[in-house]
Amino acid sequence: MQDLQRFPVLSVISRLSAVALAALLMNPAFATTRSVAYSTLTANTTVGAPLDPGDNLFIDTFTTDQGALVQRTTFTLYGNADFNGLAGWIIDTADGQGPRLVGVNIDILDASDTVVASDDFSGVLGGFAHSSFSGTLAQGVYTVVATGNAVRDASLDISLSFISPAPEPATYGMLLGGLGVLGALARRRR
Repeated sequence: MQDLQRFPVLSVISRLSAVALAALLMNPAFATTRSVAYSTLTANTTVGAPLDPGDNLFIDTFTTDQGALVQRTTFTLYGNADFNGLAGWIIDTADGQGPRLVGVNIDILDASDTVVASDDFSGVLGGFAHSSFSGTLAQGVYTVVATGNAVRDASLDISLSFISPAPEPATYGMLLGGLGVLGALARRRR
């Protein structure tokens, strides 16, 4: 306690740290998952609540329809975020009746309908085809577009996870520089 009285800078820092900790404890951040369920091949919906970094979007399709798959799911992202996405769809069954959903493509479009991310086919495992995609999105409105062709009853699941982007190296440089200045001030006051 005597050190805090002798060095006012340390006293201010300790008080600010206590306030920041109290704010975090009073308003904890919780990730939410927004789910969209489709029962038809052609669908268009907007996710009502905006997504924040840390949130997830899950799109689930199960249909007995046949024909062209064209689904558009629009969402709003608050804040810049890195994202990871996975998709899986049934292509075959154990009785060998053939494919269910073929030619699947998943894109993320920005507000001007420009493709900002596309899925990469990962392979087939246990009768399911898999693809993945990742990237960085700025705050704004985006649309996930899934296309393909349903030969018979089909299932498609898409999940997107949003995370806060990693700080730039310059951010760490500024932090270290600020700590150096505080250390110099504390030493100077001795």
